[in-house]
Amino acid sequence: MERGAGIETKLVPPTFVSRKNRILAELSLPEQEYSDLSPKGSVDEGIREFIQDINNLPGLVTTSSCAGRISVFLEGRRPSNLPEGKTTSEAKKFAPSGGKGAGKWLYVSHDPLSTESCSAALNGHDGSKERKSLHDMFGMVPGDGKPPGVNKEGHAPRLVRFHFEPMILHIMAATLHHAQPVLSAASSSGFRESGLQSLRCLDGGDGPSPIVAVRSAGLALESVIGYCEDGSDGDYDGQVIRSLVTEEYLQMLVAMSNERFLTNSKRKERFRTALLNACSADYPVGMRRKGKTKPPSWEDAETRKARMREEGLTRKKLLEDQTEKALD
Repeated sequence: MERGAGIETKLVPPTFVSRKNRILAELSLPEQEYSDLSPKGSVDEGIREFIQDINNLPGLVTTSSCAGRISVFLEGRRPSNLPEGKTTSEAKKFAPSGGKGAGKWLYVSHDPLSTESCSAALNGHDGSKERKSLHDMFGMVPGDGKPPGVNKEGHAPRLVRFHFEPMILHIMAATLHHAQPVLSAASSSGFRESGLQSLRCLDGGDGPSPIVAVRSAGLALESVIGYCEDGSDGDYDGQVIRSLVTEEYLQMLVAMSNERFLTNSKRKERFRTALLNACSADYPVGMRRKGKTKPPSWEDAETRKARMREEGLTRKKLLEDQTEKALD
């Protein structure tokens, strides 16, 4: 047994090791067999490498994640508002796992939204030159900008909401000692609303492990952009989703979201660097294995700088192309 192995065993509770192994076993499933509670149903490509870095660290494991996304969501009715005879299960069938109640996702993207990607998604293939409106992309028809009143049952209309949501990570830690560098790295990287989800971990014993929620609410964006024209609680099929805004307004929301994607990416990279540096340099000897102080996917400063520069140029060109086409 190498020096320090016994210390590591004492520092990381066996209950955490069991929980981490179960999570890693699920993540190791082939993509076609893996499913989670997100609308996409799998780990976002833009954060997969970072999750592997975290999961390679002793005493830490990710439990849920989102790299950041643009989404358009049509609200549903709460079960308590459903007409007589309609069941809760019928209400929930319109929202995929992880959805916000009895609602419907009209659009979800974990990448900046360009005119080209809109066209490709609408036509079912890449490389199409045909341009479609954002109204078409989001499944809405133009309206006159006037909001509707309550329907004959006295229900307010179901609204359509446009969201930009920055990266969010939930990281389970073996102990509060392991959670501390996560919180510190998150706060210093711009994720200032990060914190522990629960203090039940203070009870000790085999209770819940501390979970750190890494988030930045200040970067989020939300706007009501439409409503479901038929205010009843029937099936979504055949109902008209009416816009409350202009095409230019949607273009502005998309442009703002694309800029926030860039900020989100920079914060994510700062957090990654800060966390891996802290866990490589500051953890006690017993929490590191000899000859393996950094995760296998660790990049040196020059390699990481070159990769970030290339990704930044790609995103910049994407934004410039979108702005140019919006002005055509």
